[in-house]
Amino acid sequence: MRVRKVFTGGNTANGFHSFHSYIVPDNRNRLYIFKGMPGGGKSSLMREIGQRMTSKGYSIEYHHCPSDPNSIDAVVIEELKICLLDGTAPHVMDPAYPGLTDRIIDLAKYIDSEKLKESEEEIKKAKMNNKYAYERAFNYFKAAKVIYEQIANENKRNLDIKKINNESKKLIDMIFSKRENKAEFYGFKERHLFSTANTPEGYFDFTDTVLEWVGDVYYIKGEIGTGKSTLLYRIFEEAKLRNYHVEVFHNSLLPEKIESLYIKELDTIITSNEHGKKKAKYTLNLNDFFDDSKINYEDYEMFNILVEKGIKSLSKAKENHFILEKAYGPCIDYSQIDKLREELYEEILSLKVNE
Repeated sequence: MRVRKVFTGGNTANGFHSFHSYIVPDNRNRLYIFKGMPGGGKSSLMREIGQRMTSKGYSIEYHHCPSDPNSIDAVVIEELKICLLDGTAPHVMDPAYPGLTDRIIDLAKYIDSEKLKESEEEIKKAKMNNKYAYERAFNYFKAAKVIYEQIANENKRNLDIKKINNESKKLIDMIFSKRENKAEFYGFKERHLFSTANTPEGYFDFTDTVLEWVGDVYYIKGEIGTGKSTLLYRIFEEAKLRNYHVEVFHNSLLPEKIESLYIKELDTIITSNEHGKKKAKYTLNLNDFFDDSKINYEDYEMFNILVEKGIKSLSKAKENHFILEKAYGPCIDYSQIDKLREELYEEILSLKVNE
């Protein structure tokens, strides 16, 4: 039994980046897709069911919301291949197999529409301001990416590439020399996620909840531009050639870059996230082959300022989301949602009996 926390969406330099198609596999037993409104109880309902199933010994994966890291976008009950998820914007999801494994649950039917009309203008204004706040945030993150790439290009000039390639080859040989184990297979050959996120409450990092359940951890340390993500991509390609099941955890600002790679058959994770150094079986420090006397610290400072300004803009989006929740809250019949939660829980338990 394990509990992991991840993000399936991210507020990135490329805008909102979604990996929601990787939440639940095609061979699922049941998928519950919740539609509804801000403050409508979707997150609380999913969290409660997840906690109850954990108490019964099932492994749970919580997919947190990058716009509100304390809220849940999805819960996966791994052994049962059952998923509950929020299918509203910006990660709209609809059933692939309606009437078979997939079911839409519309919580909007529990809204008192007449009462809600009193807040119509307030809701529309908050929605518009929310969009503007995200646009500002993404523009700052985009500007930070430009500075990041400038830092990377300058730092690359001060690398001993030959030595890095030699040490990288040694690491790859070390990783794939491990004896294979029989992997638990829940449906994905290749799965993409985030373990970190830029949120209205700052930078959130759940990587420790992923590392906690892994046998061997390899930590790659290095400055921007020293080739951490490039090396992780090389390992990823090798794992695919060997037909392994892999989970790829992407950089929360630059989703085209890999931050961590979990190879299931080897029960091994290779990561550049700082949580990795605590549990590392082996550390490859790429800074050993880098002349750090040439670092331009002003560029680093500018990069950090732009990221911070992006996060500050996200906090404005949270203020607008709070306005929406405040408007909807008094208009929702939560007793019906409580009743629905109990019905769903009993249904999941019945599926467990029939597994």
